[in-house]
Amino acid sequence: MHPRMFLAAAAVLGTLAGASPACAQVASTSPVPGAPSGWTFSLTPYAWLPTIRTTYSNTGPRGASVTTNISAGIGDYISELNFGLMLGGEARYGRFSVMTDLVYTNASITTADSHLSSVNIGSGPISIPLSQQLSTGTRLATTIWSLAGGYTLLQGTWGNFDAVAGLRMLFLGSSSNYTLTNDILLPNRTVALSRTGSLTFSGTEPEGVGGITGRINIPNSRFYLPFYFDAGSGAIPLTWEIYTGIAYKAASWVDVSAGYRYLAFEDGSKSGVQKLELGGAIIAANFRF
Repeated sequence: MHPRMFLAAAAVLGTLAGASPACAQVASTSPVPGAPSGWTFSLTPYAWLPTIRTTYSNTGPRGASVTTNISAGIGDYISELNFGLMLGGEARYGRFSVMTDLVYTNASITTADSHLSSVNIGSGPISIPLSQQLSTGTRLATTIWSLAGGYTLLQGTWGNFDAVAGLRMLFLGSSSNYTLTNDILLPNRTVALSRTGSLTFSGTEPEGVGGITGRINIPNSRFYLPFYFDAGSGAIPLTWEIYTGIAYKAASWVDVSAGYRYLAFEDGSKSGVQKLELGGAIIAANFRF
């Protein structure tokens, strides 16, 4: 393996740590009958390697809005990952819980995975054919921070069912250098976008969310099925997240699990983040204390 790819993989698989609302159910100190009273805590180191799909509008010359589409799988960006960090945790007191999560990634996206699709200087969008794009170098930085509170509605030897509500913040920033085969022209033959140049974007999108989380224990075994779902709205009209998997209670203080997590922001403004989708497998080790 190429040294840079090895270091990037190590950064993702080894350095990442977190317990987001979507992963909190596998890190959870979920209440069970007879559990000790008082505060309990959990931390979750995990690896989430999603496919990334996003559409957003950069700021270009003359105030132009340049729409960019990115679609990249784990094999496309793992060797170009500049930095990745996920940190989170959960605190629980009886039926009440508080969960927080910080996900940050900074990656270089190549021409094969990035496409300038249109430019608009106020008179309407002008398409940029893929055949006109020679090269695009994009550095994409994404931060997703979540804070949620939960309350256990049902619990028993079968598992637990919690209601959750909170806040999810999306911070997206990018800088791109591009080269086209020719200038993109307006109908009056003036230049809407020159054949070479630089583009930037920075956006902050706060969202309120609510949902459910919990676990279903498999009888007469150490296995259980964690689940999570939320949906909400805010600066972007729709955000939603879903997680499910299978977990194993390896010891009284640690569980291991594998699952699938999908997180989306959809139907955003034409002048900002229009869409962001992240979906992929998660493996985790969940520590309780």
